[in-house]
Amino acid sequence: MPLEFIDGDLFRKALIFASKNLSENRKIVDSLNVYPVPDGDTGTNMSLTVEQAVEEMKKITENNIKKLADAAAWGALMGARGNSGVILSQLFRGFASSISVDKKRLKAKDFAFSFQKGVEEAYKAILKPVEGTILTVAREMAQKLQEESSKNKDIIAILEATIEHGKKILEKTPEMLKVLKEAGVVDAGGKGLIFLAEGFLLALKQPREIPEDLLSTVKKEELDKKIQLKETELAFLYCTELIIEGENQIPIDRLRSALIELGDSLIVTGMNNVAKVHIHTNHPGKVLEEALKYGELKTVKIDNMKLQHQEYIAEREQNLISDLNNDIKNDIKNDFKEILIIAVASGDGIKEIFKTLGADIIIEGGQTMNPSTESILSIIENQSSPNVILLPNNKNIILTAEQVKKISEKNVYVIPTKSIPQGISALMAYNPDLDVLSNVENMNKAYSNVVTGEITFAVRDSKWNGHEIKEGNILGMVDGELKVIGNECRDVLLKLIETMKGKKDGNLLTIYSGAGINEEETKEIKKLIENNYPDMEVEIYEGGQNLYYYILSLE
Repeated sequence: MPLEFIDGDLFRKALIFASKNLSENRKIVDSLNVYPVPDGDTGTNMSLTVEQAVEEMKKITENNIKKLADAAAWGALMGARGNSGVILSQLFRGFASSISVDKKRLKAKDFAFSFQKGVEEAYKAILKPVEGTILTVAREMAQKLQEESSKNKDIIAILEATIEHGKKILEKTPEMLKVLKEAGVVDAGGKGLIFLAEGFLLALKQPREIPEDLLSTVKKEELDKKIQLKETELAFLYCTELIIEGENQIPIDRLRSALIELGDSLIVTGMNNVAKVHIHTNHPGKVLEEALKYGELKTVKIDNMKLQHQEYIAEREQNLISDLNNDIKNDIKNDFKEILIIAVASGDGIKEIFKTLGADIIIEGGQTMNPSTESILSIIENQSSPNVILLPNNKNIILTAEQVKKISEKNVYVIPTKSIPQGISALMAYNPDLDVLSNVENMNKAYSNVVTGEITFAVRDSKWNGHEIKEGNILGMVDGELKVIGNECRDVLLKLIETMKGKKDGNLLTIYSGAGINEEETKEIKKLIENNYPDMEVEIYEGGQNLYYYILSLE
């Protein structure tokens, strides 16, 4: 029997199935790295982004497809991690924005139109779109949807044809991007999109009740790190969250000003005539009364944080697991500063270096651990400083940082640093006696003068530039590009330095040693370099980063 429309109930089920299918296959997507280094995270980022979209959607009790799509778009925006997550969030956003308020269900042409709008929104998020990526796969699928929906009303048949077309386009991505062809892989983001579409289609084919375990709240990704916990006194007892829907666009600034005296951890953001409020307060009733001035309350959630905190401690003491927000909470400073500097970094030594150089807040993150839009935004919004300089220090976090800049109430300036050395160089150029714009200009100039080297290992057999790569090989990267392959770390290190010098004839080499590299090894490495490059000044610091044996900086 043909399926000629998708209502709210079916949309809810289909998105849950889509999320589940991607989650179950995210390791496959993670493995599709251009280079076989151990930091593939595209599948994880996409999966966590969609999981938060689903979690937000579950808060909507009624089966109104517009409200469900808006909630999912909001969740995806807040949960966006990495470039792939941000692009995916924009697909959700465009899709939701195209659905009219009075729409009860989507016919085939409606669905095709909304997906096309999602693709258009995703393209806007990328300054220089590249063919052979998730954008290409999404665009081609959107065109196929429109083509099929013009001659067929059966959404299942249309999606089947669209997914098959998307797979064919995905297989062609190596012909569009040279790096994909050399690595022998298809685009990871495009593969993730196919898994989402297949999960969505599966729900349409099997419109049965979703198992209870899928309807429960989606758990956040847990980090494998032991922490010490203690019960603390809470200044505000009630975590209050609500969604307001007004007849017209809600004045976010005015609403935020009205609520700011009622507690802390305030986040007020919105899209069109819908606003979301998060606040820790002792007077949730006053928050609700103020919110009612702007529209109808669609969802309200009030939790006693003292009880939650006690339960949380008991659970964490058993599991010894910490999430991102707990990892960074002690780094947050509330003292007023005209300019606040926030850096994303991992590794105890590297984080300490950033603090010593003047970073006010360190957000735990980097390769395989990209912070979400919401995690960065909540930190920024809870500070008193009007100006924030943000150092992402990773190419896969820059787009998320730019999203935060668009949403935040503060003046956020993103220095697009792609590596730890670039971030440190930018921070060293900061002068507290200068205004924010002068500092941003100086920091942008400083980071661009650094050459970054990284030494890691291959996680799979692969090919690069005509060379065979075997699992376990030592790999040397220069500014994110694979340049050296070898079997011994020291040999790769010397060749990598020579390659870096070919790019920039600097004489100051700074090295950050990774987790597991002991002091004796670093002394031997320093002596080796000085013997081969007697005119070079070498400094080695304990970085403590995972996955990378050494991170190098040449200036």
